[in-house]
Amino acid sequence: MKILLLDVYPKSPYRISKDQNGAYGTANNYGTGFVSKLLQRLVKSSIDFPSLFTVQVCGELKYQGHDVKFSKELDLNENFDLYILPSSIVCHETEIEYIKLLTKYKKNVIAIGPFVSSNPQSYLDAGAKIIKGEPEMFFHNPINKVIDFEKLPSIIENFQNYSLDELYFPGWETIFENYIPKMKFLGNGPTININASRGCPYSCFHYCVYPLQQGRKLRVKSPKRVLEEMNYFNDKLGVSNFIFRDPVFTLDRNHTIAICEEIINSTKKFNICIEAHLKNIDEELTRTLNKAGVKLIYVGIESGDIGVRSDAKRWSEENSAQIEKVNYLEKNGIKVKCMYIIGLPSDTEATYKKTVKYAQTINSSYAQFSVFTPYPGTPVFTEYKDKIFVKNYEDYTQFQLIFKHENFTPEKIIELLNYSYRQYYTNPKWFIHFIIRKLIKFYGDLYYRLFRIHR
Repeated sequence: MKILLLDVYPKSPYRISKDQNGAYGTANNYGTGFVSKLLQRLVKSSIDFPSLFTVQVCGELKYQGHDVKFSKELDLNENFDLYILPSSIVCHETEIEYIKLLTKYKKNVIAIGPFVSSNPQSYLDAGAKIIKGEPEMFFHNPINKVIDFEKLPSIIENFQNYSLDELYFPGWETIFENYIPKMKFLGNGPTININASRGCPYSCFHYCVYPLQQGRKLRVKSPKRVLEEMNYFNDKLGVSNFIFRDPVFTLDRNHTIAICEEIINSTKKFNICIEAHLKNIDEELTRTLNKAGVKLIYVGIESGDIGVRSDAKRWSEENSAQIEKVNYLEKNGIKVKCMYIIGLPSDTEATYKKTVKYAQTINSSYAQFSVFTPYPGTPVFTEYKDKIFVKNYEDYTQFQLIFKHENFTPEKIIELLNYSYRQYYTNPKWFIHFIIRKLIKFYGDLYYRLFRIHR
């Protein structure tokens, strides 16, 4: 069967990613200020990769013997038996337009992903059939080796739950035929996404979208299987940069250490990015992560105000412990990207400016300031759906206010976003730290090359 994975996006001056934010997606519109726009351009030119669930579906279809292609553009002159569209909130209206166009020409369309699983109606109305849940589980089932589109129900309820070790490798070879994914903040050369676990039980599921498809129960991939996958794509595609897309890579400490030990004991050298919770981080684990090649960690701070965090059902460590752990990670050669949120339910201009000062105190390698967004499908959405004033889902960028907030207007939010990025990235303390890190990396890389040549 000839199948096209059609991954469409609206035209935009800033980066749009379908893989982040639990695969609902984000659009990095950091604001209107000079520093904000500079960062937008930098990020758009430095980071680009498709959603991991799309690539996993590609791997399953290829293994079943289908002729699969991946494209971000539609050519109606080329015929396919089936078109599969990865869904997202940040490209929603664009996706609907393409589905309507395809069905107009009598094409068979299936929409997949977390967003369509939670919000199916508009995709159904446009003429697509949808798969609820993790689509790669559906296509892995040998019963579905032959896809009879006409016999499929409009909503395909996927009740399969294969172990992560049973799934086939993601179809990155097919993606590389179209373009080379990148994450320049991690290293030069191609970068691909991978996961070692799925699911997250933390209390921030109240507003977080990760559990909507993956669930709240932790499921893990065996450490040997993780290394096998990394080695495979290193050998086949020359990939040394890997982004682990686990909601919290460090959730199961023993599993995390076992993965690191597999990598440390291998003969390969990788550059790795993970997302973690600071409460899972300590000095011993930091040293292990560093030895395994972890170069960058994303951590959610959300707010510098304890009361604001608590009201948003975000459990975090004391601020002093957060500062200590971020500093320790940075001193051990692991860059940290701290993520902050403006406009949490009880946030005010005063508490948010307190957060910006707190971010400057932490002084991590990178900082991201985004806007609290109640997403359809999450528990918090029921509290805000009558306050939402935007009409298009593509406005759910995570960088603009979409609902009537008691303490902020959309204009004030943009003003404070500009303020945040300007204050953080023009701070002399951050700039000095940036130069020092660059020098350390330069001499560290030089030492490694000399040592490797000498050896």
